[in-house]
Amino acid sequence: MTADASMLQYAGMRLFRRKFASPFLPLFLLFFLIVLPVFAQIPDDPYLFEQWYLDAIHAPAAWEETTGSPDVIVAVLDAGFDLDHPDLIGQYWQNTRELVGNNKDDDNNGFEDDTYGWDFVDGDPMPEPQLGETFNDTVASHGTVIAGIIAATAENDEGITGIAPRVKIMPLRILDENGSGSTSEVRQAIVYAVRNGAQVINLSFTSDRHDPRLQEAIEWAVAQGVVVVTAVGNGGRDLQEKPSYPACFDLHVGYDLVLSVAASDRAGRKASFSNFGAGCTDVVASGTNVFGAVYHDPSRPFTATAYGSPWEGTSIAAPMVTGAVALIKSRYPLLTPAQVHLAVKLSVDPVLEVSVEARKQLGAGRLHVARALEAARVFAREGVRGGTRGAEHSRSFVVAQGRGSEPLVRRFDARGREVSSFLAYHRRFRGGVSVAVGDVDGDGKEEIVTGARAGGGPQVRVFDVDGRVRWQFFADDPSDRGGIQVGVGDTDGDGAGEIFVTPERGGTGEIRVFNRLGHLQGLIRPFGFVDGTLRLAFGNMDDDPEDELLVSWSGDTRAQVRVMDRSGRYLRDLPVSSSLIGAEIASADVDGDGMDEVIVAATRGRPPAIEVYSPQGAFEKFITAFAANMRTGLDICAGDIDQNGRAELYAVPLAGGGPQVQMMEGNGQSLGSFFAFETTSRSGLSCAIL
Repeated sequence: MTADASMLQYAGMRLFRRKFASPFLPLFLLFFLIVLPVFAQIPDDPYLFEQWYLDAIHAPAAWEETTGSPDVIVAVLDAGFDLDHPDLIGQYWQNTRELVGNNKDDDNNGFEDDTYGWDFVDGDPMPEPQLGETFNDTVASHGTVIAGIIAATAENDEGITGIAPRVKIMPLRILDENGSGSTSEVRQAIVYAVRNGAQVINLSFTSDRHDPRLQEAIEWAVAQGVVVVTAVGNGGRDLQEKPSYPACFDLHVGYDLVLSVAASDRAGRKASFSNFGAGCTDVVASGTNVFGAVYHDPSRPFTATAYGSPWEGTSIAAPMVTGAVALIKSRYPLLTPAQVHLAVKLSVDPVLEVSVEARKQLGAGRLHVARALEAARVFAREGVRGGTRGAEHSRSFVVAQGRGSEPLVRRFDARGREVSSFLAYHRRFRGGVSVAVGDVDGDGKEEIVTGARAGGGPQVRVFDVDGRVRWQFFADDPSDRGGIQVGVGDTDGDGAGEIFVTPERGGTGEIRVFNRLGHLQGLIRPFGFVDGTLRLAFGNMDDDPEDELLVSWSGDTRAQVRVMDRSGRYLRDLPVSSSLIGAEIASADVDGDGMDEVIVAATRGRPPAIEVYSPQGAFEKFITAFAANMRTGLDICAGDIDQNGRAELYAVPLAGGGPQVQMMEGNGQSLGSFFAFETTSRSGLSCAIL
């Protein structure tokens, strides 16, 4: 155990077939176990009748809406996994960017051959339990039991079914063969899980010591939009008197950081062994007499069967909630962790304790998966009042690389999955690509518009969403190599967007306006003949149906944002922070009131801040998009991809920053992040909402 790691505790387990009495160990798994071998061969999930807890948590009713999505990845941090288990072999996440067994780190993530997760105990790519001449088969099975509760395959004529049988399990080993480990490995595993796409993390262990660095790691994961579920621990103690972590990190941060789970028995009462305590306990789930998938090896007498029971403990209750969260994230992928927590807690059944005081010590109540999905639907739809202009078109995210990289444009859906990609210019061009989106021909379908940046001629190209060229033209003298920036906005309300072009370098403060065929429609100088950088956005700043043009200008001594109509007529200036002007601006309805706000991103050399203003220029919010020490500047775009009536914010670094896309609600709450290109790229990005 490293000097900066706290000891985690492994709670005792017991078997009929062999006794296991654990002394105090650095890391405790959190359940009691009694396993009776079960042998049967009947078709179609033959042990489904053993899974009484599925009805207790109302999982079958939830399955009428969803059984999960393979796009949702659940990281389980535990003592190892049976990677060949017949009910789980197809359920494990695979790192498709890594080639199997070539002894190379193909995806440059720092882990060689990590095709199926990682073993943080032994430092290898096989997160299986270590089985020597003598081994503890209960410890060996622990991770497999949890994985099976969450995601065992359904309708495969084999064993059991998981609560979310279509999601994927990311297996990460952080406990050794004795159930011992440290928070150092846990922190590393959390970072790995988040960076490799996990949306939910299950932590079925506890520590009696508060580790601030583990707390920070979990805070960081939650800030990326990941829901962290943890067990409150066994021992029957009041956590207000003797806290257990990670469950009690909430007491230190002052808000609901993790979703902490206590155990109930089959009658709906608190299980006798379960810890409890207001402030550390959020919800209760079934945690006794559970039948599950176990580690199996037919060559060993204690592991000959692939299933067994009864398992008990709060670490058995925690994956019940994790499975419910996985269903919610499958159906409503952009809900924030806070919204998921509320959906789970507002939908519970009461705990059948006699006194009100006892019920208060057990959080909101007993898990009800079907009602949790109903509550999540309310959160996904809240704020829809009057609709968002253009919301029906905002369904994907478009991003292009900057200077130094090939001119590749990629389109992603709301979950960060790539939908299509294409080269905007010749593969050898390395000047970077400016990208914008709009319906330039009025047919109700949006196009992707690109401009060649510094080093390329002022060529504008218009593509359909699959990357086929529709139109192209030069916006200025073809010999000019200063580069251009593009924007699209329907400023005259005729249903067809105009293409606005500004020089990336040089120029005299002009904006050229074209139709899709390249016919010049006009030339605007919002600030007269000036030197400096202009940036554009379009939004509805008043009650009429036409977009207004927003232009930011950064001069030597001052900066401004000006609102104009399509003809270039001055409407008003917005009193935004001069310290942020010069990078990018955007406009969208982030609060669902039918009017577009103005979003301003930081310029190069300043912390990665975003400010949100009302259409009249009144300051509303300050948001930090990335780590405060980043100074590359930001591109910012906004749109209602998840169709909930409020636009989301998407921030990407400019030149010098990595290819990370940070997704946020309009209030700054993180919706997660993903890498749009190779993680080593530092060319910066340009983004737009389709």
